[in-house]
Amino acid sequence: MKILKWLSFGALVLMLAVLAAATVLEKTCGTQIVREWCYDNIMFVALWAVIAVSALVYIFMRRMWKRPSVLMLHLALLLILVGAGITWFTAVRGKMQAPKGQPVNTFTSPDGTRHELPFTVTLKSFDITTYPGTQAPMDFISHIEMDNGNKTTTSGIVSMNKVFSHQGYRFYQSGYDENMKGAVLSVAHDTWGIAVTYVGYSLLLLAMIAVLIDSKAGFRRLLRHPILKRGTIAIIMLFAIVHVNAQPTTLPREVADNMGDLYILYNNRVCPFQTFARQFTAKLCGKTSYKGLTAEQVVAGWIFFYDDWKKEPMIKVKNKELQHILNIDNRWASIEDFYQTVSSGEMQKAIDKLKAAGDDATINALGQADERYQIANMVAAGTLLKIFPLNHSSSLQWYSPGSLDIPHDIEDGKWLFIRNGMDYLYDMVARQDWNGANHFIAKLKKYQKKEGGNLLPSENHFKAEKLYNAMDWDAPLAMVLATLGIIMFIITCRCVAYSQQIPWWARIVTNVVLVIALLYLTISIMLRWIVSGHIPMSNGFETMQFMAWATMVITILSGHRWTLALAMGTLTAGLALMVASFGESDPQITQLMPVLSSPLLSIHVAAIMVAYALLAFLMLCGIMALFLRKNQETIERLHVIGQILLFPAVFLLTTGVFIGAVWANISWGSYWSWDPKETWALITLIIYALPLHSQSLPTLRRPLFFHGYCIAAFLAVIVTYFGVNFILGGMHSYA
Repeated sequence: MKILKWLSFGALVLMLAVLAAATVLEKTCGTQIVREWCYDNIMFVALWAVIAVSALVYIFMRRMWKRPSVLMLHLALLLILVGAGITWFTAVRGKMQAPKGQPVNTFTSPDGTRHELPFTVTLKSFDITTYPGTQAPMDFISHIEMDNGNKTTTSGIVSMNKVFSHQGYRFYQSGYDENMKGAVLSVAHDTWGIAVTYVGYSLLLLAMIAVLIDSKAGFRRLLRHPILKRGTIAIIMLFAIVHVNAQPTTLPREVADNMGDLYILYNNRVCPFQTFARQFTAKLCGKTSYKGLTAEQVVAGWIFFYDDWKKEPMIKVKNKELQHILNIDNRWASIEDFYQTVSSGEMQKAIDKLKAAGDDATINALGQADERYQIANMVAAGTLLKIFPLNHSSSLQWYSPGSLDIPHDIEDGKWLFIRNGMDYLYDMVARQDWNGANHFIAKLKKYQKKEGGNLLPSENHFKAEKLYNAMDWDAPLAMVLATLGIIMFIITCRCVAYSQQIPWWARIVTNVVLVIALLYLTISIMLRWIVSGHIPMSNGFETMQFMAWATMVITILSGHRWTLALAMGTLTAGLALMVASFGESDPQITQLMPVLSSPLLSIHVAAIMVAYALLAFLMLCGIMALFLRKNQETIERLHVIGQILLFPAVFLLTTGVFIGAVWANISWGSYWSWDPKETWALITLIIYALPLHSQSLPTLRRPLFFHGYCIAAFLAVIVTYFGVNFILGGMHSYA
């Protein structure tokens, strides 16, 4: 029995080491080599087989049939591995080039092997649907027809997140020809592997629910633990410095605000000019205002008073070597600094030296600073200001001032207005005729509404985005929550150490701040949802914001009874919100990529982020236990609480991972591709699943070891969320 136990868990730990090493090697050696020597290697499959077989024998030797819910959980995991094995040995995948109107009956797998279909596929038409009023793709749609060879045909549609199945073959939208006369389809034939795996997923979900409600299982026993009734603490799921420098010349605030009320095509979506102004200003100087001027005034300054603004040191340069190259003595550079360095040839010499020295950090910093330099010049030249819509040839096109590609077969008055309209505004600004400037801006807004019509965002949508822009308090709120969380953490530790009640005023203040923060964040998320048109969970900023929101909900619901939750929840929410605000500005709101337009994405992200919140609580619980390690009863109580937290955290993480797999299978035809994010999510899941096996691993029953393990295990969460994004890369590095 002991040998079998160590074989099972030893093989699992070995698998963790292999997976972690593979993600690092993939970064240094390349994906193809790692796939050949690891993921696609028979030894890798054999290791999974050892884990599966030894675990199966071990759970029966331990008579686990006496605990049906736990047995069902492990059998579900084994069934998923069986499904993965069937897929590995029998599945066939590849890509098919489908020219419009030409029958095709073969596809090519990644190794170059051609496979023949038992029917022919003909692409009847291919369409790209776009978001209203823009050229941003919303979906890619292939209309196909299958000829079965017996004078019968079957028609179908393949699009992003819409799979077409025929005779056991599944077709996915993968790409298209630039001339729109052909499509690239992914083809997969894996009938039994997918079926077995999906049965395993379903059984796993039922088993996790059964474990949570089974009165004889560990979770319910822990909830009834007598030590929780002997104490009052428990956890359950739970400035900037103003610069007084002289302001550069710009428009009066009223005129600039009116400009902010215009429409503009920016990032392939129509939005308020205010949004563009805020993101431009934040891109240049790291915040949405400058020397007391609004973002709209900053943009107006670059447009109308370029000679003044090119001297403003407002481009942030952190890299010391780059500061030396630009000949500046602080972290701020002006457009003029760049221009002088470039025109003198010093910039190119510096770039050549950096490349020769392999100084990637400075080269990257130079690239980021150069991007700001280019954007500022493009705004000054007007090429980014796509504020003139034109409804022409059954589509809405947007043009910037002075565009040379305006169609000539339109009304002369309309052509002149687009081509020379801004010149009139320049004249009004030069003469400081602010009434005339306001009049022209109002006329331009009227033109935009008439030309854009129903293709423009609705008035309510427009107002929602402007209100969202005004709610710019994430960073200050994060500081307040993090500071309050640290204070509450110290107060709670002290009170527990001396067997005192947490002061009533501390609980009230914390709860009031949490309720206000939750209300603010709820409104902010709802507005972003309205503005973007999809549930805001598609990038790092949005997921961390949701994690902060979920943490606050858990804390408020449980904090009135379990006072320790107030400290840990407030601190976790503050840190999550702080991470969301780490960038120079919020990520730009863009149209959702077609492949991300799936409700499974939201469920996948929500489950994982709530799991991360609970794991953060568990880590903080461990830190508190180490602080109070001399208080044996408190250590034991925190140990029980930690085990209680572990069940929902692991089950939510499991749910999120496997829902993500289902989504991937619907979108790409493969439910697991060993991408670094997927791999580290699995590593994290296994690491946190090990403490659930404390009956087999007695060391994890020791409270202090358990707490230390949970603190160290949180490093896996950090690597999964941040390490993959910023270091390892992969398909999920945007998430």
